[in-house]
Amino acid sequence: MKDIKTLTDFQYDALKEVGNIGIGNATTSLSQMVNKQVDISLPDLKLIPLIKVPILVKNADPVVGIIQELRGDSKGFLVFLLSRNSAKTLVKLVLGQAEETATFNEMEQSVLKELGNIMSGTYITALSNFLGIAIGLSPPNQVYDMSDAIINQLVGMMSLDVDDVLFLRTEFTVGSEKIDGRMIIFTDSVSLSKILTAVNRLIGK
Repeated sequence: MKDIKTLTDFQYDALKEVGNIGIGNATTSLSQMVNKQVDISLPDLKLIPLIKVPILVKNADPVVGIIQELRGDSKGFLVFLLSRNSAKTLVKLVLGQAEETATFNEMEQSVLKELGNIMSGTYITALSNFLGIAIGLSPPNQVYDMSDAIINQLVGMMSLDVDDVLFLRTEFTVGSEKIDGRMIIFTDSVSLSKILTAVNRLIGK
C-alpha cells in the first residue's frame, strides 16, 4: 500500500468542512456549559508524519490530554491537548472558579473530560455522518503530563502501524479569553486509508 503523505485539495476541503460542522455543534454545547457565547475556529488541519507530532505539540510545561479510543470502522486513538493555563481557564468558565494549583482536582478533571468529549465527539460524529462510515469513541480518559510523554504513551498503545496522523488546531474565544487546543487522530494505515477513500467517494473517485 502506498503511504499517503499529504491531503489533496479536495480531501483537505472535505475534512475542513467536517470540522466546521463539528465545531458548530460543539459551539452550541460549550456555550450552554459556560453560559456564555463561545466561538471556535479551525485554523489548521493537515496530515503529518507521526515523527513530527512531538515537535508540533511541544510544550515546556505539562499539558492536559483527553484521550479516547476510536471504535468501529477506524482503529486508533484521538487526543485533545490543552495547556495547563487553557485548561484552568475552561474549568473556571464552567465552575466559576479554579484552584490555583499545578494539578487538577477530581471536579476539574471531570469538567475537562466532558469538554474534551464534546470537542472530540462532535468532530467524530460529523466525520462518521459525512462520510457514511461507522466511527465511535470510548469514554474519555484524562492525563496530565509532558506532551511528548502523552504522545509516546499513545504510540505504545497502538498495536498496529501508524505512519501519519490527522492534526487539527482549534481556537476558542469566550468573551476576552482566547484558548488554543490541539486535536490529533492516531489511526493505523488501513483505517486512515478507509477514511480518505470515503472522502474520495464523494467525488466519485
